[in-house]
Amino acid sequence: MKPLVHAVVGCGRVAPNHVDGFSVLPDAELRWACDRDLARAESLARRYGLPRATADLRDVLADPEVDSVSIAVDHAQHFELAAAALEAGKHVLVEKPLALTVEEGTALTALAQRTGRVLSVVSQHRYDPVVTAVRDWIAGGLLGQLVSGTVSLQCGRDDAYYADSYWRGTFAGEGGSALVNQGYHALDVTRWLVGGLTVTGAAAGHTAPRGGMETEDTLAALLRGPQGALVTYHVTVASSITWRTRVELVGTEGSVLFDLDHPGTLHLAEGGEALRAAAREVGAQVEPAPAGIGYYGISHRRQIADFAAAVRDGRRMTADGEAGLDTLRLLREMYGAARPGGPTAPGERTAVPAAANAVPALGG
Repeated sequence: MKPLVHAVVGCGRVAPNHVDGFSVLPDAELRWACDRDLARAESLARRYGLPRATADLRDVLADPEVDSVSIAVDHAQHFELAAAALEAGKHVLVEKPLALTVEEGTALTALAQRTGRVLSVVSQHRYDPVVTAVRDWIAGGLLGQLVSGTVSLQCGRDDAYYADSYWRGTFAGEGGSALVNQGYHALDVTRWLVGGLTVTGAAAGHTAPRGGMETEDTLAALLRGPQGALVTYHVTVASSITWRTRVELVGTEGSVLFDLDHPGTLHLAEGGEALRAAAREVGAQVEPAPAGIGYYGISHRRQIADFAAAVRDGRRMTADGEAGLDTLRLLREMYGAARPGGPTAPGERTAVPAAANAVPALGG
């Protein structure tokens, strides 16, 4: 069997998770490291033994043996780079969000369908053992009918985090901040578990300005599930806590409380004996994260294995492009509700400098 030949585009903070995920796959070959900063691409290649490094995405896309690419760059580049890769016949695994706008996301999913290529948005927490167990319990009726939920993410991002980047904390470069970046996975997982969410109301705050950010540091929303469950959602990057996520779902027959922190913990499962027994089994299966890359959770490997299987077998993924588009659509609706008449999308406030917004990885 021909190995799955893969390239990593964007060699920053999360790139090692992609390298790790593909390196443990049987019959996979990591070939390219690509970054607008050639030194960073070369550093990643040396560290993990990738044979080729480049600052020009065209080198990667011109390689006829490359089957797939990871795109792990700033949000504003997701659409252009993913579209270029799909047009070149490559399968695409893109970090969240799928794109900055629903229009861009819709275009990408349509392009993937037209080219017959797999498009997946990184939603690694859908693959966490605790999360998949909770989904099974809901489907099996162990919680009864869902009636409410509470989702909270607290984290601390200081001035340096925003001041050090041309795109973070801007509408043009990041598309928002606390919700679209740090709060994305908690929203995505909750939407997946509940079976869809609509926006009842939302508010965004710029409560502790830092590093020149123009986007929200705090956002709260009231959401509704398809059977009427009410879910409160809150995210802030202005906390003194480095990182803490909590998701609580309450049903007529039981309730669960879990987190998306490493390694993903089920804190509470109350209900019938079947639920309690299932919870005890899950609690005994906590696993360590791969050394040095646990900050982003434990499940990049699982999603990457699902991605590779979809490429080889054509099966639908748990976290495909359509799933990413649905979450993108929801968070854009939340921004619209939080800022009626105000900026909700790229281009509505300060533009990213032209030189920075260019795509050097494409050779521009």
